[in-house]
Amino acid sequence: MTMKEKIKIEEGFLETTESLVTDLLKKHFETADCQLDAFTKSKMKGLIKRVIIQEVEYLNQDPENYFSIYGEDHLNN
Repeated sequence: MTMKEKIKIEEGFLETTESLVTDLLKKHFETADCQLDAFTKSKMKGLIKRVIIQEVEYLNQDPENYFSIYGEDHLNN
């Protein structure tokens, strides 16, 4: 598998992760148990977005190091 293919797969994983976490947060925010104010909710959503963006940037800037840290065995599944 080429590095370009590995990066593409990992970007898809990161996008899926962001979507899942965002959806779970949204569901939690809609429950009666959620006592967070609108500012905190917005801040949390922004944090998730920034973390994923930074991971994608790191992946693209230094893929060799990225995969050496996070591993790449999952790419074969």
